[in-house]
Amino acid sequence: MKVLYAAAEISPFAKMTSTADMLRFLPASLQDKGFEIRILLPKYGSISDRRNRLHEVIRLSGIEVEVGKNVESMRIKVASIPNAKLQVYFLDNDTYFKRKFMFHDGKNEFFTDNDERLTLYNKGVLETVKRLNWNADIVHCHDWASGILPLLLKTKYADNPLFENVKVIYNLHTPEHHGFLDTKILDLMGLSDLDVSDLLTDGKLDFVKAGVKYADYVVTGNYVDKEFHPIFEQFGKEPVVIQGAPADVSSKFSDFYKEIAGDN
Repeated sequence: MKVLYAAAEISPFAKMTSTADMLRFLPASLQDKGFEIRILLPKYGSISDRRNRLHEVIRLSGIEVEVGKNVESMRIKVASIPNAKLQVYFLDNDTYFKRKFMFHDGKNEFFTDNDERLTLYNKGVLETVKRLNWNADIVHCHDWASGILPLLLKTKYADNPLFENVKVIYNLHTPEHHGFLDTKILDLMGLSDLDVSDLLTDGKLDFVKAGVKYADYVVTGNYVDKEFHPIFEQFGKEPVVIQGAPADVSSKFSDFYKEIAGDN
């Protein structure tokens, strides 16, 4: 079974929350169980090519992503998670990902172009999968930064045969939520005509609402209690609770993937 992981953090390369530590272990353990895993992460400027032994995948060079009226080109680099056989794919773009910080600057201010950066990342994930011609059975999206990926899959990319039968999981691991961006991000994604009135919070596009609405399944992890219940109730989603020690979570996700993919 093929599973695509989309996340803005994974240890030891980039960390904002405990999600990064979970993602260092979970996909590698599932690969050991026989799953075919791909992980895609932004190549932040803080990630050293030399120290992490990154190398460019030449056959994936020059992937183009439309960000509004601009077209950005990406390089794809790979590196292995230390002490694991699992590779991480890094989306490298000098315009948006070269800076040393992830989503906040050194003074903890949110970058003003995060709408463009997150558009590039989320669309870039799908454009990379298209270049790989890799038809995942499951797309597993993690936390607020990947909340627009289920939206893109179910709208702009819905007619692509690669994604026609994919099951989309939106996984909230922590209560941390910075995904409130101006609705101009719809123009950046090429979805200016999409009605998002039910996805707004104080006039901003709410990434968690987008993920919950458009995902086929919503999962909550160890550190989420009732923080997102109003959103779950708004969209009539009953989250699947997958919590516990890393080994327990791995076994639970293995069973869950097989169940939702019909691979029993």
